[in-house]
Amino acid sequence: MRHHVNIVLYVFTAAVVLSPSSSTIAQTNWREVHSLKMGRFFTRVDVSSRHTLRVYAQIDTSKLMGDQLAPDSVRTFHQQLFNDLDKPARTQYVLGNTVLVQPFASDSMTIGFVLTVADTNGASRQVVTDKDGMEEFLDLLLRGVAAATMLTDDQLLKQGPIEQKPITLAKHINYVYPRGPKLANQSGSALVQFIVDTTGKAKPETIVCVQATYKDFALAAIDAVKMMEFTPATIEGHKIEQLVQYPIDFKLNAVLPVKPFEVPTRRPTRRPPGS
Repeated sequence: MRHHVNIVLYVFTAAVVLSPSSSTIAQTNWREVHSLKMGRFFTRVDVSSRHTLRVYAQIDTSKLMGDQLAPDSVRTFHQQLFNDLDKPARTQYVLGNTVLVQPFASDSMTIGFVLTVADTNGASRQVVTDKDGMEEFLDLLLRGVAAATMLTDDQLLKQGPIEQKPITLAKHINYVYPRGPKLANQSGSALVQFIVDTTGKAKPETIVCVQATYKDFALAAIDAVKMMEFTPATIEGHKIEQLVQYPIDFKLNAVLPVKPFEVPTRRPTRRPPGS
């Protein structure tokens, strides 16, 4: 079971870190896909009418816009870094001349990440974050890839932000209450993270309990997620995969409600006892 760490975020403006990019091709239209805020650091991904992406970054009033990115290169970067979040295989991960991620050992048990976003002139903005923050940033990039590859030319030429609908639970489900806590008449909760695919199912290999009152609740929550059926998230009507977090409250004779999901957010982490 993976466990998330909680690292205090801070931001600072850096000197040139990534090499300047070549000349930029003028685009006819850009649409905002998704945004993310980490303390004073704000970032956003946009998609163009030519099916390319760009990353915007801001600290306070200091702003910059990154170079254009091909969706295939962004997808490759996402997969490589996402698979290495628990155990980084390299000292830095680079996406074109726009994004640089540098893992570091925060202490003997936790990993932190320095995220740098640079513009076409090499100026950059940075934030130090934890694994949760990197997952949020990678989810932002993946939404941009989905928009660039799925939307039609006519949809990309529209004005305004991309229309999105969140994942919802398709129906009520009954879950198995853990035997130990049930006998002890104990209630509790668990926070589960996973990726919902376009068929409305949680990908088994992505299911992880982020925090739980007791280990029994963590295991029961994971089993419950495997049985859930979802209405997938959409971008302009196109179904997409999405990383989400879902809190489950364990109360005797309770039924899981149908309610909106949450995108991953940093929150105090508590490891299930005995894990």
